[in-house]
Amino acid sequence: MAKLKWSVWNISQSSLDVTQYVQSLSFTLGRPSPLTAYSGNSASVTMFSYGGIENYVNVQDELLLFAEDPSGAERSLFLGRITSRTFDDNPGSGINSTMTVSLSDAMLQAGVANLQSAAFISLYDQINEIVGLLPQIELLSAPTDIAMAVGTFTTNANQRINEIISGDRGVIANFSGLGIYYPPREFNGLINTSIDFGRTASATQVAYQDINRVEAASNSLFYTQATVTGSASTVTMTALDSAYYFGVRTFTATTAQSEKVSETAEWYANAFVDPEIVVLNLSFTDVAQNDTALAELNTLFAITKFVEVRYTPPGGTEITGYFWPEQITFNATTSQTTIDMVMTPLTYYANFTLDDSVLGVLDTDRLGVS
Repeated sequence: MAKLKWSVWNISQSSLDVTQYVQSLSFTLGRPSPLTAYSGNSASVTMFSYGGIENYVNVQDELLLFAEDPSGAERSLFLGRITSRTFDDNPGSGINSTMTVSLSDAMLQAGVANLQSAAFISLYDQINEIVGLLPQIELLSAPTDIAMAVGTFTTNANQRINEIISGDRGVIANFSGLGIYYPPREFNGLINTSIDFGRTASATQVAYQDINRVEAASNSLFYTQATVTGSASTVTMTALDSAYYFGVRTFTATTAQSEKVSETAEWYANAFVDPEIVVLNLSFTDVAQNDTALAELNTLFAITKFVEVRYTPPGGTEITGYFWPEQITFNATTSQTTIDMVMTPLTYYANFTLDDSVLGVLDTDRLGVS
C-alpha cells in the first residue's frame, strides 16, 4: 500500500530522531493565493509527554519534518523552530499524557522581528541581507531581477521581504534540505513533467478524491487596474478594455523596488482581468496513490514546481493546464496522510522565464522586464 512514512528530527540536538514519540503532525506550505503576502507557516506535532520526553523538544530548537515515500527516498518538507509547547497531562501516573509542539517557519519568524535602522546596500540581494541580520531565519534567496531601494530602514522583516517579492513578482518555493527558497525567475527547472493530477491513480498520475474549481471573481483574483507604490513613485495602470467591460476593480500593492514601477503595475493590471479563470482546490490521501506516482509527488512537495492538472467539468470535456502548488496542507497520522492543495494557474505567473517547449513560452526575458 502506498504511504508516506514521517519522521521528525531535532536539528538543534545533534539531529536527534524523536519520531518514536510522535502521534500525529500537521503543517502548511506556501500561501493562500498569488496576491496574498507570505505571512509564514506553522506546524503542529503531537507527541507523548512522559518521563522527560519534553526535554527532547525545547523551545527554540529547530525541527525537520521528513516524509519517506515508497521508493525509500526521504524528503525534508518543513523546517521550523519550536515556539511553544502545550501539555495535556492525564491524571494518575500520567503515562498517556501528550504535548503539542508548535513550530514556525522562517517567514513566520520574520513576522515577529522588527528591523531597527537596518542598512541595505544591495540592489538585487536584499533578502539575503535581511537573513544575515536575523540568525533565527533560514531562507535561501537568489538575486532579484528588479533593483530594490537601498538605504536605512526601520521595518518589519516579513513586510520588507514581501515588498521585495511583490516588486520582483516572485514566489517562495520549498527546497528540500534548505527550508524555503526564493528562486531566480530565469530558473527553467520549475516544471515537473514526471506526474500529473487527474481522476485515476497510475504510475504517472496522482488521483485527487475531491476537486473544487473557484473562479477569480469569487477568489479575490479579478482586477482591471493596479496601483503600485515603489520606493520613489506611485503608478496606476489600467487594462482599458477590461475596465470598460467589467468596470474598474483596483488592486493595490506596496513594493521595495526602485525601478520599473510602471512595468510592475502594468503586469498586475493585466494578469488578473479574466473573472472565469479557476484556482483548483484538490484533496486526496497518500494511501490512494500508486507507489511510483507517490514517490514523484513527494519530490514535488520537496521542490516546488509547476505541474499539469487534468479535470473535467460535469457534462463537459477534459481541461488540461499547468498549475503552481500555491499552498499545500498536510495532516498525518500513523495510518494515512491527507493532503489539500491550492493550485494556481500558470496564467498568473506569466512573468516567469520558462524556456521550455512544454509550456510554450520560449523567451529569454520576463514579460514586462527589459
